[in-house]
Amino acid sequence: MPYSNSPVFIPAQRVQNYHYAIRNIVGKALLQEQQGKKVTYLNIGDPILYGFQPPAELVAATVMAMEQGNNGYAPSAGRQDAVDAIAADAASRGIATSPEDVIITFGASEAADLVCTAMLNPGDEVLCPAPGYPLYSAIIAKLNARESRYRLDPANDWLPDPEEIERRITPRTKILVVINPNNPTGELYPAHILRELADIARRHRLLVITDEVYHKLVYEGTHIPLATFADSDVAVISFDSLSKNYMAPGWRVGWMIITNGHLVPDVRQAFLKLADARLCAPMAPQFAIQAAINLDNGYLDGVMARLHRQRDVTVRMLNTIDGITCNHPGGAFYVMGKIDLEHLPFSSDEDFVLRLLEEKQILFVHGSGFGTEPSEGFFRVVYLPGAETLERVYGELADFMNQFT
Repeated sequence: MPYSNSPVFIPAQRVQNYHYAIRNIVGKALLQEQQGKKVTYLNIGDPILYGFQPPAELVAATVMAMEQGNNGYAPSAGRQDAVDAIAADAASRGIATSPEDVIITFGASEAADLVCTAMLNPGDEVLCPAPGYPLYSAIIAKLNARESRYRLDPANDWLPDPEEIERRITPRTKILVVINPNNPTGELYPAHILRELADIARRHRLLVITDEVYHKLVYEGTHIPLATFADSDVAVISFDSLSKNYMAPGWRVGWMIITNGHLVPDVRQAFLKLADARLCAPMAPQFAIQAAINLDNGYLDGVMARLHRQRDVTVRMLNTIDGITCNHPGGAFYVMGKIDLEHLPFSSDEDFVLRLLEEKQILFVHGSGFGTEPSEGFFRVVYLPGAETLERVYGELADFMNQFT
């Protein structure tokens, strides 16, 4: 029988309502480029697109590994020297762990997938920040679990309200996700908030995922690992990677660090079982992990000097545009801008983003792609391009806004 014109295979229901705004919106930008227009992409946090590169020491370690024949499978949990280096570095930052409680993964994204897959049954709940990184929404949807979003307050430096988090806990809640420094807001969490989050997990026997992949990219103050508040009675899994702290996103090397593994022995075994099934993370870049951890401060100082300058240009210029404000982030390379939808002729945050793209070929991401309400008017800006490019972009943005104010 010949096929009809109607689809034969239908995607699973779990993915019908999932959208990854950071990449999905690129299709609109590509249409602009097909018309011969040049688009400035400030939508995706890929430092390589904007001239950053990994430290030479990491490149050399990876190349040498390949030249010396290290091109086969690695152990499922990672090379022992790399795992030992990660555990020692974690201990130096106050994170209690052991090499047996470290698993190297295919980027921190796979770490999130392994943890959620090992922990969640259909209908189980995960507390996630809103706005937050949409990867977690995708993983939870894939597992037929339920995402319960707790609000980050823009009026309070985008910090969570621990009381609201506790109100959202039900008998099905299994995991609390914390992202610090935060993506998409760039905010850095203070000690008292982290302590309260650990206390909530303690009272309700929750596993804490703390996504700390930007922990070295901090402008003022100090990044405090949430696991330092775990004592001996809170199970915490910290995520880290080479992608952002060392500007090597395409290498896809991350890791999870388990604190208080004695509280989750069966779940830890499930992590390892899943890691065995997918064989391993990339072999050669694992040789760069020890080089990264032993790197002197010169590389990071240069990166942070540039990011600091670009952040300051962004905050200063966005806050001088009529109808727009933004926060003053403490880490990562994002800010959350806000347009005054009450007094401007945009129907939503996405309407603003798409009209700016159409008129000025500048691409941001609407805040509702990260979990804010479309009517709130938030948008995320990636300030990885050089200061000169950013000044031009924000000048174009001001010109765009002047027609409405």
